[in-house]
Amino acid sequence: MIKNFNKPSRKDDIKLLSWIIAGFIFVAWLCTPPGNKFLQMCFWGNHVKYFTAKIMRPTEVNDYIFYRNNAIYLAKMYKKNPERAVAEMNKAISSVPAYISDEELNSLYKERAQIKLFAGDFSGALDDFLHSGKISFMDNLTVAMLLKERGRYKLAGSYCNEILNADSTAYAGYACLSELYVSLGRHDVAQRIWDLAIDRKKNNPRAYMDRAKVKKLSGDIKGYEADVAKAKEYLPTIKEEDSIIYDALHPKMLTLQIRPL
Repeated sequence: MIKNFNKPSRKDDIKLLSWIIAGFIFVAWLCTPPGNKFLQMCFWGNHVKYFTAKIMRPTEVNDYIFYRNNAIYLAKMYKKNPERAVAEMNKAISSVPAYISDEELNSLYKERAQIKLFAGDFSGALDDFLHSGKISFMDNLTVAMLLKERGRYKLAGSYCNEILNADSTAYAGYACLSELYVSLGRHDVAQRIWDLAIDRKKNNPRAYMDRAKVKKLSGDIKGYEADVAKAKEYLPTIKEEDSIIYDALHPKMLTLQIRPL
């Protein structure tokens, strides 16, 4: 009886293909510019997975997810040179198939906004956030501060109020409104905002520290020192230089996750 000799041969072919793919990733890794080598390997690995998937299941692979994942890797690798990452997100948006929902398309605009913000492109990030229509509770502060940077204070205030409408004790909402009035030179109003915040939540050390900053800008040094002392009474490790406003505009990391093809 004739035996099936194809099985061992097939195993050898798979093994050879695996070595070829591994060799390609290694050569690509060696040829990439200095930087985060782990992310670079993931970036090239994304290409290998894409081309393999296109061969194995060509009708099931979504090209836009491949470009989206590329954009995330590039944004993390080259924060100071975001053009390549944004270009990949542009490809992702332009290659979205007709059957994809508007919600999925809008999520890509929001993700491109996050990439632009991570790279420091405030104007581009704001346009994409607004275009996406997917402004979550956590995004309100960022969008408000981006609007403030563009001088659109009234609209920015509406996003600050969205935070407080959802939670009347939300520290981010008071920080948002205070920042707007400080930027307009109305330190008196900014201080009253922190008075209200503290009245509603008396044990918030960050509120005392931020009110202290406003008092310092107003020239009330004694009030500043008293609020700093109160903040440190609640939280001895608190730092005056920490700022939720700065963090909203300058995220330390890009939190977007890689999606399966």
